[in-house]
Amino acid sequence: MATAPRHLLGVAVLLTCVTLAGSVAQATPTGLNNIPTADVAPQRTLVLQTFVNAAQDVRPDFWAGFKYGLFGSVEVGLDGQVNADPSDEGVLAAQVKLRLPLWKDGALGLGAANLGDESRNGEPAYYAVLSQNLQYLNIHLGGTFQEHNEGVFAGLDTTFDLAGRGFTVRVDVRQTNEREDLLSSAGFIVGLVGDLYLETWGSFPSDSDAENVVTVKLDYAFSF
Repeated sequence: MATAPRHLLGVAVLLTCVTLAGSVAQATPTGLNNIPTADVAPQRTLVLQTFVNAAQDVRPDFWAGFKYGLFGSVEVGLDGQVNADPSDEGVLAAQVKLRLPLWKDGALGLGAANLGDESRNGEPAYYAVLSQNLQYLNIHLGGTFQEHNEGVFAGLDTTFDLAGRGFTVRVDVRQTNEREDLLSSAGFIVGLVGDLYLETWGSFPSDSDAENVVTVKLDYAFSF
């Protein structure tokens, strides 16, 4: 576990340098890196997503999917693995989330993720999360209720203006493996052009047998 903080520090420095070179716009993220938040996609807004997970000595996983603001406070989504084994039918996982405003700049999110064929996806992951905006900092605290993998999670995100450019940094940590290990991550989101956004983060498990993973994700959002 001692190596995770050093990894996070290195990634934080790298993210700062990279983001200074790009322009940033505000996207519609409804989660941090590896945890959900109480945010949902705006009503009648569709976000198309594609992402890749890469680790050393492991074939990259390519995914595609979407999330949609069904009502003002309800989001639905679906993800599928693009490069699934040909002998497999592939993996499709659905998700749904409800946002409940509580007080000024605070909300409760109730959701279910990993919904689908349990023989391939595993158990559904139900969760509750509190999100609070503190003007310059967003705080997220919650817990998952997935069988054999319950645990708590926390995250922070903030948007800076540096050298006349803004960028959003996101960090989170959650319990894994029946609360025996931690998964920490650090990353950012940046606007590329129009409504196209790039998300990138590194994930650092405390389990010495698990690989660090880099995720690169593209989002395209539009309303109708």
